[in-house]
Amino acid sequence: MTAVLDQVKNAAYVSVGVNLLVSDAIVGRELPVPEFAEEHTSLARKQATEALTDFRARTEPRAVEFEGRFPEQVANVMATNRTRAWDFISIDAPKAPKAKAAKKEDTKNDDAETDES
Repeated sequence: MTAVLDQVKNAAYVSVGVNLLVSDAIVGRELPVPEFAEEHTSLARKQATEALTDFRARTEPRAVEFEGRFPEQVANVMATNRTRAWDFISIDAPKAPKAKAAKKEDTKNDDAETDES
């Protein structure tokens, strides 16, 4: 039962944290909170930032793929607006694991060259 309560508590912190992050972005600064709630709001903001960063990392590749189905002008507007929304609430773009993908691609190319020799 403790695990379930921890999940509910974490979900509540993330939910409140997302609301705080959006409110902070709208106001342009971190909203003041009563002293007794400072620890909780700090934890909520931290957990929300982590959750949204993870969410963006999972959805960004799909969004880019989806945009590729549209004409270039539409895709550019979609990408710009998506990026603006994430930047508005200060969620950084995911770190691209391209080094791994590039490394695998190089290995494939090396194997292909070896086979051709």
